[in-house]
Amino acid sequence: MKELWDKYWPKLLAFAAFIVIIYTIYDNVQEHQEFLVKAEQNQVEERVWRKYVVNRLLEGPIYSVQIGALPKSSIPTKHNDSMVSISQELFERIDIGDTIPGYEVDGKFYTETLLKEEVRWFYILLTVFSLYPIGYLLYWLFKIKVVWNVLTTISSRLYLDKIAGFLISFLLFGGLSFLLLFFLSTETKSALENGYEKYFGDNHEEVTATVTDRGFDRRTSKYNRSEYYLSLMYIPKDHEPIYLVKGVTYHTYNKYKTEMPITYNVDNPYQVFAQEMDFYDYTLVLLTDTVLLTVVGIFLITLLSWLPYLLWKRKKGKL
Repeated sequence: MKELWDKYWPKLLAFAAFIVIIYTIYDNVQEHQEFLVKAEQNQVEERVWRKYVVNRLLEGPIYSVQIGALPKSSIPTKHNDSMVSISQELFERIDIGDTIPGYEVDGKFYTETLLKEEVRWFYILLTVFSLYPIGYLLYWLFKIKVVWNVLTTISSRLYLDKIAGFLISFLLFGGLSFLLLFFLSTETKSALENGYEKYFGDNHEEVTATVTDRGFDRRTSKYNRSEYYLSLMYIPKDHEPIYLVKGVTYHTYNKYKTEMPITYNVDNPYQVFAQEMDFYDYTLVLLTDTVLLTVVGIFLITLLSWLPYLLWKRKKGKL
C-alpha cells in the first residue's frame, strides 16, 4: 500500500489541484457574469460634489470625482466609496453639480472607466489561473499515442524536432515574462514617467498648498505598509483653485499639518510633487511595494529570458 501511495501521490495531488482550480475558475466566472448583469440592469446617475485629482506617492494624476451628499472625506481609502475614478476627458468636460452616468452593484457606484478596469483585471487573472489547467490537459493529451504520433510526424516534417525543447522552454518562459511585463507596465510605467517629470521636467512652479484633509489607507497585514494622503487646495498661476489628493511618505505626512510646499507642472497643474524630500523620505520610497515589485520583476524577467537558452545549451552539451 505504501509503495502504491509513494508511486501515485504526486499524480493524485496534481489532479486534486486541477479540480480545485477548475472549480475556482468556474465559480469566479459565474460571479463575474452575475456582476456584469447587475451592472447592466442598474444604470444610474450620480451628482458630482467635487472634482479631485489623486496623485499617489509615485504615480501621476488619477482623475476622480466625489459623489453623494457632502461626503465626509476626500481620502481615497478602500472604504471611501465617494471617490470615483473617471477618464480625463470626462473630468475636463463636467462641472460641479453635473451628473455622471454609471452602474450600481451592491451599493457601489462604477463609472464606465471603472467597469472596464474591473473586466480587464478579471481576464488578466483568469489567464494566469488558467495556465495550470491548460498545461495539465496538454500533459495528458500528449500521453495519447495517436496524438503524440501526429505531433511527432508534423514536427519531423517541419524540422521542429531538433529545436522542440528550446521552443517549448522559450514559449513557456516567454509567456511568463510577458505576464510580468504586463503587470509592471501599469504602476511602474506611471511611476517612471512621473519621476522623470519631477527631476527632469523644466516647466515647473512652486506654491504653498493648504492642507484641507488628511488620512491613510490602513493595510490589513503587518507586512503591507499603509498609504498616507494629504488633501490639498492650491491656486496655480492663471488657473482656478485645484483640489488634489497627494500620496506622501509617513515622514511627510507627519511633517505638514496645515500647509505644504509643492511643485506643480505648469503644462499639467494636476501633476504635483512634494517640494521638500530628505534622506528618510527617499528611503521610504525605495521600500514601497511598487519599487520592490519592479526590482523583483526585472530580475525575474531577466532570469526567465536567459533560462530557455541556457537549458537548450546544456541539453546540447555545450555547457
